[in-house]
Amino acid sequence: MNFPYIEIEGAPYEIGFQEGENFKAQIAGSIRCYREMFMDYSGLSWDRAKELSKQFIPVIAEYNPDYLEEMKGLASGSGFDFEDILALNCRSELVFVGKEFDKMEGGCTSIGVSNDAGEAGNAFLAHNWDWKTSQRSSMVMMKIRQKNGKPTIFMVTEAGIIGKTGFNSAGVALYLNALSTNQAPGGLPLHMAMRGILDCETLAEAVKAATMMPLGCCANFMLGHKNGECIDLEIENEDFDVLYPREGIIVHTNHFLSPRLPLAPRRDTTKYKLTDSFIRLGRADKLMRAKKKGITAEDIIQVLSDHVEYPSSICRHDDPKLEPGLRMGTVFSMVVNLTTGDILFCKGNPCQQQYQRYHI
Repeated sequence: MNFPYIEIEGAPYEIGFQEGENFKAQIAGSIRCYREMFMDYSGLSWDRAKELSKQFIPVIAEYNPDYLEEMKGLASGSGFDFEDILALNCRSELVFVGKEFDKMEGGCTSIGVSNDAGEAGNAFLAHNWDWKTSQRSSMVMMKIRQKNGKPTIFMVTEAGIIGKTGFNSAGVALYLNALSTNQAPGGLPLHMAMRGILDCETLAEAVKAATMMPLGCCANFMLGHKNGECIDLEIENEDFDVLYPREGIIVHTNHFLSPRLPLAPRRDTTKYKLTDSFIRLGRADKLMRAKKKGITAEDIIQVLSDHVEYPSSICRHDDPKLEPGLRMGTVFSMVVNLTTGDILFCKGNPCQQQYQRYHI
């Protein structure tokens, strides 16, 4: 069975209320996860995190006040405080309040295939999302039909967070790969930018939505469109760069690939923390390029299931040698056919589970 799935419709507050009403238990799980993580990684209590999250209200309101309305609806529907929901949506920024974020582990692998390399002119965007495997119990899936004129969104998210991995009815698909520098950025919460991307209709709009305000975290967004194109967007504290497929294939993991980023004197810290990022990148790129042309969803799933360098492989598994709080594995795997609108989704490790089919 995949994560719980619902289809909802309405204005922003109504959408949030339905999310909260349907996913109370999963939201409680998300809060429990990040209450423990904030304390373990940053020495930050949940009450303090809630208080600190309020500083992001003005920048979210400037970016899109609809997102605050949806969070208010989530709070009302779930019975949690608005600040609980706000802290979840700012969780990437709040963890940097502490001085020990170098403890963070985990990583994701994203693959883009433009229509010149896909079978029969199909284009694909694919991803393994690696994080705390305990969060599998707090993950939810939604199809959101928005009454504010924005596209319908198929979203996979941690319950309570309104922006995450997804694919919309305009043909825009989005995945996140974590990046960081030795200077914590400040600005718009990362997950608000992700929702902003999923509210776009073109890749150009998506780049603007992700970069129009400084982000509170460095990030890598892999983007694809039903028009057959894929791009990769790396964002650091003060600048960004866009990378393009080579011979129809692009792969990204958890270190900067742009020769321009990060800007000096900042340095890439994920490449020191996540040295497996280099192996996953090289391995995925090699396996994908061995497919040449005519790449299928099944070809991509084979790559996403790869176990070279197990357990910190493309298909990542919990490492029993690490203390429980630092163990990471593939929480879900997803392959979007950008051309047909079909979504193949797998809860947990793709080597162990079957993919189920959805459609935007």
